[in-house]
Amino acid sequence: MILIISLALVALVGLSGYAFYLYLQLRKLKSTKNARDKLLAEEQEERKNHYHNSIRVIASAIEADQVTLTEGAIRISMMATQLDLPEHERQHFQVFFQLTEATAHIPILDEWQKLSTREKLRYDREREEIETKYREFAVSAARILLNKKPDQNQETLFYPVGKH
Repeated sequence: MILIISLALVALVGLSGYAFYLYLQLRKLKSTKNARDKLLAEEQEERKNHYHNSIRVIASAIEADQVTLTEGAIRISMMATQLDLPEHERQHFQVFFQLTEATAHIPILDEWQKLSTREKLRYDREREEIETKYREFAVSAARILLNKKPDQNQETLFYPVGKH
């Protein structure tokens, strides 16, 4: 009987020791996961800040007429999409999404290089006509973005400009 109790106690101590070892391993894994999650959150916050700063730079370039409205709108709308903004904040970028959509059929990059000079001129004229319709609204939106402070409610940057 003493032998069975002794074996049971040894087994109990062994299993308790193993359970404690597993507990320590789990704690270590949770700590590592928490550190990784914190690092990921910091990286995401850094990326968001980078996108916000880049949007401000492009908005400044739009306001100073250093970039075409189409290029600025494409860049801003792409970065705003990467920010995964809630709908009420996304609306502040609506004019840039509209301009991007209105000029989406115009070839860019390699496809642009493949065009003949005549085709490029035709697309440039068309782009300039579209930009003329959006200019006042896009420049106004860029100014609002430059003056916007975090969590500040601004008017929605959605402007009806008619058919393109």
